[in-house]
Amino acid sequence: MNGKSVILALLLLLSGIGSYAQTFLIQGTVINSANEAAVGFAETILLQNDSVVKSAMTDENGYFSLLAQAGNYTLFIRQFGDTLYIRDYVLSQNIDLGTVKVAVEAKMLQEITVTAKKKLVEQKTDRLVFNVENSISAIGGTALDMLKITPRLSMRNEKVTMIGKSGIRIMIDDRIVRLSGNSLANYLKSIDANNIKSIEIIANPPAKYEAEGNMGIINIRLKQTAPDSWSASVMSSYKQSEYGKGSVNGRFTYKKNKITVSSNVGYTNGSDGATETNIVYYPKQTFYNENSGRYFANAISGKFGIDYKFTKNLTIGLQYSGIYSEPESKSKNTGILTNPLGQLTETIKTNLNNAVKNNYNTFNFHTIYNIDSAGKKLTLDVDYFNYWKNNNQTYATTGYDNEGITVPNSFSSLNNTGKQIVENYSAKIDIEHPLQWIKLNYGGKLSRSTTNNSLEYYNLSSGSPVPDNENNNKFIYKENTQAIYISASKSFNKKWSAQSGLRMENTQTEGNSLTINRINENNYLRIFPTAYIAFTPDDNNSFSLNYGKRISRPRFSFLNPFRTYASTYSYSEGNPFLQPSSRHNVEFGYTFKNLNISLYYSKAIDDYGFVTLVDTASLVQASSPLNYYTSDNYGVNVNCIFNKLKWIETTFSGNLSYSK
Repeated sequence: MNGKSVILALLLLLSGIGSYAQTFLIQGTVINSANEAAVGFAETILLQNDSVVKSAMTDENGYFSLLAQAGNYTLFIRQFGDTLYIRDYVLSQNIDLGTVKVAVEAKMLQEITVTAKKKLVEQKTDRLVFNVENSISAIGGTALDMLKITPRLSMRNEKVTMIGKSGIRIMIDDRIVRLSGNSLANYLKSIDANNIKSIEIIANPPAKYEAEGNMGIINIRLKQTAPDSWSASVMSSYKQSEYGKGSVNGRFTYKKNKITVSSNVGYTNGSDGATETNIVYYPKQTFYNENSGRYFANAISGKFGIDYKFTKNLTIGLQYSGIYSEPESKSKNTGILTNPLGQLTETIKTNLNNAVKNNYNTFNFHTIYNIDSAGKKLTLDVDYFNYWKNNNQTYATTGYDNEGITVPNSFSSLNNTGKQIVENYSAKIDIEHPLQWIKLNYGGKLSRSTTNNSLEYYNLSSGSPVPDNENNNKFIYKENTQAIYISASKSFNKKWSAQSGLRMENTQTEGNSLTINRINENNYLRIFPTAYIAFTPDDNNSFSLNYGKRISRPRFSFLNPFRTYASTYSYSEGNPFLQPSSRHNVEFGYTFKNLNISLYYSKAIDDYGFVTLVDTASLVQASSPLNYYTSDNYGVNVNCIFNKLKWIETTFSGNLSYSK
């Protein structure tokens, strides 16, 4: 049975699990007692011992539903700061309030003040939640500003990283934002922090998320768009260092009846500069190298989405995002060779220019279906993206002796042009299935990717381009993955909760080097367990412990055996026999009020990286990736938000890490 059949069979089996009656559901429809009109965009809150247990917004029809464990609760309904309804309930079975009539003005209740609100930082079973709506830093800020002060995150030059992770995925309301670099930064700048409800930090992603890479997930949850409203914003920024770089970004949202529309467009132009130095010690000489470059950015990006709510339970939507960019780099490289006495023997100067054109497009179709009022929900996502890249690189190298005279036959010049086309199709189904005693989440995903890469070399040493057919390369890489997953979570009481999951991914890869007529295939099945436990002894303290296993698959460029020259004496090439590595992550978290401490450990097995081998006779440095090391990584991250004063909020953070 192939991977697709396994997934289909398991999904049919899981989807056939019977729906058990939920015993802690309270629902109703809020209407204005004066004119019988539905009260939309009102907040419904379940309180227990002055703590918020559940909250939700009424939809445009005034309907709300809240799930909670059996117990004594206070139900509040409020809108725009006015309390509309307050009553105590004993939740021991499903409660349908039917029509809840409220006086929108609620003059008699103006003296009642609901002071309970969510903590600024909350430790959940599988994630850390930063409740932005309770932070004064959200006033006048953007999503990018809020990420700067979010626990466990770090930012440098508008690039967001997660402490202890090699990469991140950013999501908006559980949907991945497929933007990167300046385009991602501009998009985050366009989101008003006042529209953000919370930011979830998922350092050890559960089974429903892909197991690829040592990745963390940042999920930004937005506040619901008010019905019958629209908003627009334009933002710009300029950064001046050695060179200048500027950007402008616009955002528009609209909601009317059953339609919600959002769009974003941004443009970036400018350049950065950088200088890098290194020294290579040969047995009989030393090679000192300095590379100074200027890197130009010229990109336009756009994002558009539309959702239509067919019924109270069914929403269907489309989303598009794209980037077109023309980055360019110009660098000068100077290499100095000295003998054992430190005397100059030769100087090698190289000019390198690289012009690139990138085009990236992604399309998403999604469906959200609330199967029943007990919380059973099905989500379907179908995605397609394509990416093409044209690359044109030229370098020229000349050697000079210790007196500055050109070394005979030392001049060489090379041009390489490359084309890369990537296509990916994927489909994912996810089912949330609460039962009377446990909450299940299960589903599957199919993904199919194809990458076509071609590289052509031309020797320019004679002054005119001469094809270098020996170094030309055409490479086609295919990667197909089938995944299924299931997880279960349970709150035992107010203090203890746990979650565990299992994800299985079956992957087939094929690398076809058309130039050398060689095909390398790989097929492997991996299982990825996850486990979480959380303990909350009181309102001020919470503890969490989690474990997860992940995989790092080699990127296409690591597998392609073609050579890329940086100079006459330096080149890199891929390794088609490279294998994926695995990683085990363990994390412990402690939260006291607005203080959060995270202890993390990860172990990478059969990890890979570029290894440079040096030919002492020809001085050529050849780099190629190998599975050659195991690593242990330890770290502690501390974050504290001081907000005792109503007019100021200060964030302190620190990180200490050790790798072996």
